[in-house]
Amino acid sequence: MKITTKDICAGIVLYQPDIKLLIKNIKKIIPQVNEVFLYDNGSSNRKEITTTVLPLFKNIKYVNGYKNLGIAHALNKINELAYNRGYKWCLTLDQDSICSPNLIKNYLRVDDNSKLAIICPFILNNNKYSLEEYKKINLPNISYIRNPMDCITSGCLVNTSIYKEINGVNEDLFIDFVDTELNCKVLKNGFSIIRCNNTYLTQKMGRGHQIKIFNFLFQKTHIELFRKLRVIAVYPYKRLYFMSRNSRYIRKNYKNSGFRTSTLFMFLYFVYCLMCYPKNYSRGKMLTAIYKGYKSFKIGEN
Repeated sequence: MKITTKDICAGIVLYQPDIKLLIKNIKKIIPQVNEVFLYDNGSSNRKEITTTVLPLFKNIKYVNGYKNLGIAHALNKINELAYNRGYKWCLTLDQDSICSPNLIKNYLRVDDNSKLAIICPFILNNNKYSLEEYKKINLPNISYIRNPMDCITSGCLVNTSIYKEINGVNEDLFIDFVDTELNCKVLKNGFSIIRCNNTYLTQKMGRGHQIKIFNFLFQKTHIELFRKLRVIAVYPYKRLYFMSRNSRYIRKNYKNSGFRTSTLFMFLYFVYCLMCYPKNYSRGKMLTAIYKGYKSFKIGEN
């Protein structure tokens, strides 16, 4: 059975969005789906969203969450809303993600089946790949995702019935590794995740900070590791806390979470952060956030 456009809505989680970027985001996706939900996690610029953004579009529904209870809570609410309104599939987006014009068109080519839980695109994040470089990559049209870290929330077309069946995501995670937990649960329960490599999503992760030495090494060697290291996503101290806490929660609760949630990988990642974050970041505060997160990983039930 084929997926059809009338089966699909989109949901965008908002928190203090850049209005111009949000409008650009909505313009890209609204012609591709039946309806768009905006779930607002208590933005202080809510009035600007409702008076500037909403009048520009039809088939858009704004939901005021009043306060920030985290992206996990917002995702559960969006999927609940989509399911209750009869949508079989919900495209989840970050407020600063920009979809390719053919995103849903290529998703519609995938054969629907009872085990298909998530369809995701190729991600172009923080200019690690340019659009021109992406177009030159020789990839199959479709790949099956086995590693839960290989699929992020933004750009995912989620089967609303399966999402409901596996009880969504743990809202105590708040932010970071929320998508990993969802993917772990999907794979653990025998469902599948497909990546459509012939469509993409442009994603901004944190504040991209270029590392000159790794950029130089990549230009000279074209080694993929240096490509990945040449731009670091810079986050506030609190996000380092959540990364440390939630990655430990994931590896303690899901045996299929993969190497990139392991103690070794996270240790190396935080060393990379300590070495490469901008100089105005306090290394003491970074270490404190990471340590506190590691010690407070016991959060709710999986």
